Amino acid sequence: MAVLAHGRTRQWTHFWNPSGRLRRSRVRRRRVIAIIGAGPAGIALGTALDRKNTTYTIFEQDRVGSTWRSVPRDLKVLSPWWTNVLTARDLLRQSPLSKVPSETYLRHLERTAARLKGKVVEWTKVTGLHRLPDGQWELYTNGLVHGPFRAVVVATGYFSNPSRPSPDFESDGSLVVMHAAEIRTYDSLASLRKGDLPVIVVGRRVTAGQTILALNDRNIPAALSIRSSIQFRRHGVLAWLREMAYYVWEEIEAALNPGLRRNSYPVMEGGRNRKLVEAGTVALLPPISRIHVGTVEFADGTSKKAAAVVLATGYALSLALDGFDPHLDAGGAPETDRFEVTSMPGVFLLGVDNLHDHRSRYLRGIRLDAKRLARRLIQLSGDASMQP
Repeated sequence: MAVLAHGRTRQWTHFWNPSGRLRRSRVRRRRVIAIIGAGPAGIALGTALDRKNTTYTIFEQDRVGSTWRSVPRDLKVLSPWWTNVLTARDLLRQSPLSKVPSETYLRHLERTAARLKGKVVEWTKVTGLHRLPDGQWELYTNGLVHGPFRAVVVATGYFSNPSRPSPDFESDGSLVVMHAAEIRTYDSLASLRKGDLPVIVVGRRVTAGQTILALNDRNIPAALSIRSSIQFRRHGVLAWLREMAYYVWEEIEAALNPGLRRNSYPVMEGGRNRKLVEAGTVALLPPISRIHVGTVEFADGTSKKAAAVVLATGYALSLALDGFDPHLDAGGAPETDRFEVTSMPGVFLLGVDNLHDHRSRYLRGIRLDAKRLARRLIQLSGDASMQP
């Protein structure tokens, strides 16, 4: 069972004393890999390393599965249970073809984390990392230094770093502007109601569609502000059958074409969303340029009174660590080679878009990438040197 701790570690740990110097205390068992983040990526990697009998410590700034604790409980995962479950022993806990609510998936993460053999340190935010002369790494957390580690895996994902629109718009503060990441329960949207004034949702993908439906369910007028046309996902029984078949084909395609990369962003759900838009119940509006005195002004020069603005504008990769300064590729992502940051030997990423293939940022890709990365970590140092 995993050891859940709060801000303490049994590795080489440095403590600040009043003189400003560091004291170092030795530990009984050395953990060779540090994993930053105890979400699906960190837990999946811990599970894969357990199979290799390799020691590790997972650092989590909040609680295990913190992102899944902050989303609405009835929000459902995007793909079937069988593609997302992290361990085979839990495959039949749910219908393999079902798309489970976030609360169900959180319970799965908690069970899996509780079975880990490595150490999980909650409420401990990693603020930076430093490479030692021998090539190993130290981590910094709230005045403490942990390590050294042979490898550091950054598995912090996206959802702790909500994105603003690009280009952004100005606001004088006269309207509530919130990101969809701030919605803890859909019932809280009732606080945005202002008579017949619409809540304007900025975005055109899955989260925007989920927010529109939540507003409509509560009889709150809504509109969509978009920069390009909306693509709707097919809906209905035939579409469901096709979707289920797609995930089987995706596995075959990945085996035939390893490392296949392509646009991985899912489109808006069809069905009710499409009907609401086509009926004009949900108006389509241009991009927002400014909010002034309770009025939303748009890029085409038009304007509209609104109740509030909800940003469903996605998330950016969360890599805010001192000492993390990788070379970036043309798309602005860190350059990597088989999960390793090329300019920072010994530092690896997990759960990043198109890291291995087009599934790498999603649950169904993360669980597979975790196994690949575990093998890579062992290969780098040799089985013997990675053991306790």
